[in-house]
Amino acid sequence: MLPKTAWKVAPSRNVEAQKRLASQLSISEVAAICLVNRGIEDEVSAEKYLYPRLRDLKKPDQMVDLARGAARVSDAIIAREKIGVFGDYDVDGLTSTSLMYLFLRETASAVEVRTADRFSGGYGLDCEMVDFFHQSDCKVLIVLDCGTSDHEAIGHARDIGLDVIVVDHHRIESAFPPAFAFVNPHRDDCGFDDTTLAAVGLTFYFCAAIRSKLVEVNFISPDEIDMRKFLDLVALGTIADVVPLGHNNRILARHGLTVMSDNRRPGIEALVNIARIHSRRINSSHVSYQLAPRINAAGRLASAMNAFELLVSTVDSDARHYSELLEQYTHERREIEARVSKSARAIASRQEKNNPRVLVVAGEGWHKGVLGIVAARLCEEYTRPVYVVGFENGLGTGSARGQGQINLYNSLEHCASNLIRFGGHRDAAGFSIANEKIEAFQQQLEQYASDNWVEQDTGVIVCDATLYPSQLSAALLDEISRMGPFGFDNTEPLFNIIGLDVLSARVVGNHHLKLLLKTPTGTVSAFGPNMGEYANKMPRIVNVAASLSADEWRGEDAIELKLAAPPVECSDTDLFNKSD
Repeated sequence: MLPKTAWKVAPSRNVEAQKRLASQLSISEVAAICLVNRGIEDEVSAEKYLYPRLRDLKKPDQMVDLARGAARVSDAIIAREKIGVFGDYDVDGLTSTSLMYLFLRETASAVEVRTADRFSGGYGLDCEMVDFFHQSDCKVLIVLDCGTSDHEAIGHARDIGLDVIVVDHHRIESAFPPAFAFVNPHRDDCGFDDTTLAAVGLTFYFCAAIRSKLVEVNFISPDEIDMRKFLDLVALGTIADVVPLGHNNRILARHGLTVMSDNRRPGIEALVNIARIHSRRINSSHVSYQLAPRINAAGRLASAMNAFELLVSTVDSDARHYSELLEQYTHERREIEARVSKSARAIASRQEKNNPRVLVVAGEGWHKGVLGIVAARLCEEYTRPVYVVGFENGLGTGSARGQGQINLYNSLEHCASNLIRFGGHRDAAGFSIANEKIEAFQQQLEQYASDNWVEQDTGVIVCDATLYPSQLSAALLDEISRMGPFGFDNTEPLFNIIGLDVLSARVVGNHHLKLLLKTPTGTVSAFGPNMGEYANKMPRIVNVAASLSADEWRGEDAIELKLAAPPVECSDTDLFNKSD
């Protein structure tokens, strides 16, 4: 996949607010520009953004069925009833399941845990799994990150006397499931005004509500079960699920990353070690690109229960065992992904010649565990929505990824007559389809896209500001870091950096570019993913579009530039206009 090569600097917005924030907060004008570019123009909003506090989390008082579900679970805890926990197989589902299990174990409850299996029951809860929990003598079943559309299984549970509590964040297709309690902010009767929470964020709220109920009835003291120690799991699932990092999610993720850095549980410590993360401070990039893919690999290739066991491990040797297993799955996943990507890319390349708004690529025997990754890569490469389908015995499993041009969930809803099942969000969705329906499905999608297309500026990188080498400092890095965690709806600041002297350029890893660049006070490194071909034709002085991060190999105060595009030669005009 070739990187983008063009970039520009965003036009100045509210210069007066930039100067005011720089003065009021004692921050650099560069940091103030980044705040204003994100719509933060007053001191109060900036303080809340830079220093988010847990007490500013939105109160869940209006979250329908939260209190009812919490009361039922607290009754089960007090009565020593066995509790079942079932979650999805992705990182959000696994962290939700792990959090719920660890919380219940703090109350000395008997707990039975299972996760969805991509290769047997598939996504969601089925009747066979309900029977398993019932036969295991569970009286309550908590279903996490799924359940919203599992009407048949939940109805079956109700009929056999198993109380089901669903805690989910997926869009509601039709009627509510017949659960004892259905906690989902997408309910049209729910007064909680944040529908962006990941399932693990909702699970955190749910456990906090159970805890409050147990304190209320004097089952535990107000000092027992500190909910803050679970925030590392909340951050992991929230960032991995690519939910908007707005108010609630950003508070949870920010504090969770701090917990993950300061007091790592054995499973996360083992995962950090096997991923070769050298920084003590874990950030959103570590989660997105190193930790989450390894956790997801378990559910993609085998049983997600292996990842669950890793996350809840209390013994270092067990954690190392499961981390090594996940690393093995990760290597296998990469090999499978490469084969499927090659086939899918060939089909996409042929389709692109007709300039469709969406790409629908399908193949027989494509491993269902890598379809989402392949869709994401093709979506980035072709800058349009991509639907990837793997068929087996006439039945297709599909995964879709988008960049905002259309709402993927709505597109599947529009095509429901050609689908067996579907679900998901705006930019990520899944579905199942019969082989004979694929052509009609593709035609329906193309028509939907034509009618609902919203153009996105996907071809040009937009930088927040222009920097010169003398401005690259540990102080600026610290200011930018305070704006994290970065992700969806809280993008990492990018800078147009002018006039860097190239001391060395080489290829590292899998065709990546590594530079050593001179500044007036020393050197900075730069890393360009998939840019290795530029190593042998690097100009002596370059301009780059890059974000700032700590260089894990050279020390926390050292800067590494993460290149968003290949460097370009610095012109005489650029050098003449330099301010330093």
